[in-house]
Amino acid sequence: MTPAGSIRIDLYHRSGNATGVQIASTRPDAVAQVLIGKTPEQVLDTVPLLFTLCGNAQACAALLACRAALDMTSESDLDSARDMLVQLETLREHAWRILLDWPIFVGLLQNKTALAALLKFDALFKRHLFRYGEAFKLDSCLDIDAAQLIKLIDELEALIGVFIFNGRLADFQSLTGEAQLKDWLLQNNALAANMLNYLYSSNWTAIGQNDIACLPELQSDALERQMRQQDLAAFSRTPHWQGRCFETTLLNRQLLQPLIADLHSRYGNGLIVRMLARLEEVALIPSQLRRLLTQIKNQPVLPAIGITNDGIGLAQVQAARGLLIHRLELQQERIDDYRIIAPTEWNFHPEGVVAQGLKQLTAANPIDLQRQAELLINAVDPCVQYALNLTDSRNEIK
Repeated sequence: MTPAGSIRIDLYHRSGNATGVQIASTRPDAVAQVLIGKTPEQVLDTVPLLFTLCGNAQACAALLACRAALDMTSESDLDSARDMLVQLETLREHAWRILLDWPIFVGLLQNKTALAALLKFDALFKRHLFRYGEAFKLDSCLDIDAAQLIKLIDELEALIGVFIFNGRLADFQSLTGEAQLKDWLLQNNALAANMLNYLYSSNWTAIGQNDIACLPELQSDALERQMRQQDLAAFSRTPHWQGRCFETTLLNRQLLQPLIADLHSRYGNGLIVRMLARLEEVALIPSQLRRLLTQIKNQPVLPAIGITNDGIGLAQVQAARGLLIHRLELQQERIDDYRIIAPTEWNFHPEGVVAQGLKQLTAANPIDLQRQAELLINAVDPCVQYALNLTDSRNEIK
């Protein structure tokens, strides 16, 4: 299951021009409290049952936090294999948005066949990476079948090449600027091209542009110091860094790609940049999987316990939607405190990037405003259901 909860977004406007935004979350603080009193081994059994969205990233963060709290030695080969599973999950989550949501926006049929094909890869990768397919245990061991994994990566790349890029994946990967992008979009029937052409024809390329910056890379010791100084419950609900709101989305990871950098210089963090960043990440993941596979020496080392530290474990994992943080405290070998800060808490902060982006929207009418808002929210992508409510400011009771 994925923990219950939702996000309510109230967008106020005057005849289609946004005048204000309120974001409220009902995501429960009690999710992590389920883990209180458990041993690290029990935590690692429980976390995959709590999360269906980004389950690999959640399990990986939980494992890394437990290992840190237990002061266990590093496992570079196993961590590379686990990173492969997180990357694979990231591709699947992006494809879910592209194949299910984008067709609705542009008036096409959803391709559920492609989604069904994508779902099989997780179990197959685990089977060919880890003994018994167990990736996120304290005693996990590698059992690599490189030949099968290479075949799976090739199959995965071919699938996205057909269903998302309509056979023009290699051409997309060669793009470095907007002029080349517009040439690629000409007479292109790919789903990706249909979405981007829709934004250009609607003149919605820059909608949602705002001044919220991407979260910088956080050093673990600095993050731990800040968290120790905070009310952990409040920080988990509305995180910030050094007193400022930041965004942590897939855009953070793709800003240095030449195509994204060029579009970012023109449109900031506007809608087309976000859509392109999703496509860029999807296109890059197969090659990242191949790179990670070559890093694994397939010489498993059983985990060893080092000198016990202060019992605090902090882990950061780049999940599909952005930075995921797990922090735990051990007392007498059981969980005394557990905190999870998901990307949604950063991005849908009441003063965060979605709120600021929605405030910038201007449309010819409320119907277009709703569509703009839905596109922007979809591009940032909350990990729970949301309700978007539009209210004409002129009709508010004074």
